[in-house]
Amino acid sequence: MTWLVLASCSDRDEETGDTVSSGGQKTETSQTDLSAVLVDGLYANWKAGDMIMLVHDGQTITVEARESGSISRLSSSVEGSFTDDNPLYGIFSTDGMVSSDYESITVTVPAIQTDGGNGYDAKTAVAVARTVSNSLNFHTVCGGIKLNFQMPGVTKVELESVDGYTLSGAANIKWDNQGVPIVDEIENANYILVFSASDESGFTPGKDYYISTLPCDLYGGYRLSIYKDGLVAHYFGVHQTVERADYITPNDFMESGLEFDTPDAPLVEEERPELDATTTALLRRYQQNQTEENKLALLDQMGIRYDKVVARKKAKLRELEREALTPGLIEEMQEIVDEMVENRDIRLEQQFLRLIDPRTDDDPNDVWMVLRGADAPNAYIGYAPVTNAEYASFKDNVDYDTGEENYPVVNVTIAEAMAYCDWLTAQDDTHIYRLPTDEEWILGAGHMPKDVTMNSDHTESGLTAVDAYSQTTGACGGIDFWGNCWEWTLTTDVNGSYIVKGGSWDSERDDCRSEKSDVVRNGLHGYANVGFRVVRTDKN
Repeated sequence: MTWLVLASCSDRDEETGDTVSSGGQKTETSQTDLSAVLVDGLYANWKAGDMIMLVHDGQTITVEARESGSISRLSSSVEGSFTDDNPLYGIFSTDGMVSSDYESITVTVPAIQTDGGNGYDAKTAVAVARTVSNSLNFHTVCGGIKLNFQMPGVTKVELESVDGYTLSGAANIKWDNQGVPIVDEIENANYILVFSASDESGFTPGKDYYISTLPCDLYGGYRLSIYKDGLVAHYFGVHQTVERADYITPNDFMESGLEFDTPDAPLVEEERPELDATTTALLRRYQQNQTEENKLALLDQMGIRYDKVVARKKAKLRELEREALTPGLIEEMQEIVDEMVENRDIRLEQQFLRLIDPRTDDDPNDVWMVLRGADAPNAYIGYAPVTNAEYASFKDNVDYDTGEENYPVVNVTIAEAMAYCDWLTAQDDTHIYRLPTDEEWILGAGHMPKDVTMNSDHTESGLTAVDAYSQTTGACGGIDFWGNCWEWTLTTDVNGSYIVKGGSWDSERDDCRSEKSDVVRNGLHGYANVGFRVVRTDKN
């Protein structure tokens, strides 16, 4: 039997034979037999021969578990006294140890992990103990993600916190009042982990596998990149948190929904994902019974889907940051992510209003598109901006070149645009025509697709016909919402200037985004790159 003598932390009282601790408290000197208890984590039981590191007063010793089971005696005893000011620490596995002092210990959770045959990497599932007695209660430091693949051939999984929260690193561990370890500070932090199969054929189908991480808030999103047969597929999870000793399972992970591509393929951001079965079922339930409970259930599901899109954009942003090649694109992507997070509730409400609007287009062949979600009675929005030819029917001597009849009319003031709408109203006994509000314009356009083709950023040398990029449609089915020319709205800022929407041929792509509502113009003036679109509502 090996002995660890730890008398340096105390002074011997020559008369009494007692030991005086560094804190001044007298305790009896003893040679204490130690036991180890597994409280939680991936380790269910000790195996005889498991190596455990003990640390006290700056000294370390490696001991063995003598029995199998959740409780085991240790192969060595410790001579000395343990106090709150100078406790005994235990670390398992011994690979996790970094350093220690009288108040804490530092352990490491590596970013590169390999299945050891039991479903996890033993050196990553670090458990620690702190005691002033002869019993060491080991609590795990980590939590993580549990995966179970049914398909064969998966050889590697990459986990990323898309918000950049720390998943691994050298963690300084302290203890709370209940004796449970808590992470205090982290050095050498990583927000990406790689978990590989030890067998070259991949993970065993149907078997549980555990990726260990430090406790981490993953509510804003995480990415799982799953490698199989030389290809990779991405899954995005949201609304989950990794707690200590807890291994979460991705809420809605379905292997059948994975789309595999080459590893060097760019990460594509989803813009308008189709309704899934769960959302469709909740929508149908709300339409049949419009209770607040059913509305909230539908909004919650829509929120999950929305946040997955945001998580995908965050992952793309992290990818751009790692490449560090296009600072302008990084800045643009950051603005998009910030806007989506800031306006989340507004955009979800707009999507909700569109979804529950029961109207269908009463005349698919006319130029009026259903403006789903609008508060106005039976609102429709123009298929395209008003053209030179259309405006010339209202006002004589409209100045445009031959061949530009189908170009958007520009150099029109707010008053002139309103006068055109009043002219339309005067000819129609059942409808009112006006400019859209900022919100109505957004409802009609919807979110600008990432892969949108449009006349912006000097793609063309000036204006084009409104149908030149008709392959790109807004949420309502209309065209030319983005680029070509800005469009007047009825909404003003605090200074009385009118918000214009959609960007123009000489705008940066980022300025064309539907949600961008900080671009204004003086309504008294006409501008060579500002036109307008019309909304139609019922008179009664």
